[in-house]
Amino acid sequence: MSVENKNKEVFQDSVNKDQVNLKSHYPKKKRWGDRKDGWILKNLNPFSNLVPHLMTSRNSSAIYFKDKIDVTDFVCYVQNKNKELSINPVKTLEGSVEKITYFNVFLAALIRLFTVKPHLNRFISGRKFYQRKKIEVAFVAKKEFTEEGEETIIKKSFQRDETLWSIVSILNKGIKVVKTEKTDDAADILNFFAKLPKTVVHMAISLLNFLNYIGKYPKFIYKDDPMHASVFVANLGSIGLKNVPYHHLYDRGTTSVFVCLGEIHKERIYQEKTGGFVERYYVEISTTIDERISDGFYYIRAMNTFKEILNNPKLLEKKLEHIPIDNSI
Repeated sequence: MSVENKNKEVFQDSVNKDQVNLKSHYPKKKRWGDRKDGWILKNLNPFSNLVPHLMTSRNSSAIYFKDKIDVTDFVCYVQNKNKELSINPVKTLEGSVEKITYFNVFLAALIRLFTVKPHLNRFISGRKFYQRKKIEVAFVAKKEFTEEGEETIIKKSFQRDETLWSIVSILNKGIKVVKTEKTDDAADILNFFAKLPKTVVHMAISLLNFLNYIGKYPKFIYKDDPMHASVFVANLGSIGLKNVPYHHLYDRGTTSVFVCLGEIHKERIYQEKTGGFVERYYVEISTTIDERISDGFYYIRAMNTFKEILNNPKLLEKKLEHIPIDNSI
């Protein structure tokens, strides 16, 4: 058995171990209680149903993880793949992929993680649990890489069967639009509210929060609202930060996970077997999660799965054979 097939088998086995109820697909028709952005979870245990009443805010329910991960294989993959792409670009529906970045592949790995560990894609609204219908990622991008460069937030939606190439092409297209256009939809919405009197802004935000509570949040705002995403990612490595802080969650909206990514850097590691030092690539990642959406054991397994994905990025080039379904739907 080849190394690639063995890694694929180990990865798929780790996915299947957590699936008690592997359905064929998520609901296609709207059911009673479903929202535009999520399917209601009806098969939770009694205590889980009580948790949103006992722990009423997302940020006060946050738990924090931090880990330094060996990403040597990840770095080698990106470097070697870029040599291949310079000769043979990959064509997709969104355009050709001629180059990938560490951040591109990191987001692709994160999207794959949210696919195989569906509890991470849950959110709580109106004191009810939901599984998000898509995997939606929000992150900050600078129009110019300077201290004065204007920042904007990009939010993109992905299907669960995406590959690395479709993800990268969607990201590249979104980033290109933001950097070339003078304004973007998210900025237009923020500028509109910023010009209103404070009392009106407070009333408008209160109304939007109520609409979210009852599952009627306006679609035209939702599509660009980063506080309504599966995960918000802060790429602090882009500004040279190796040791990343924890970030809080937002009580407003439905985002249950916040990830801070540090700079990939080399470290000299002592090996007892050889008695010498070797250079390896490492990255520090901090994660903040709404603990109400699952349990600690699930989160630990999810973190281990994420390491497996990062160390086997070639698997992201192909679609998953099976997409696990949230067993509480």
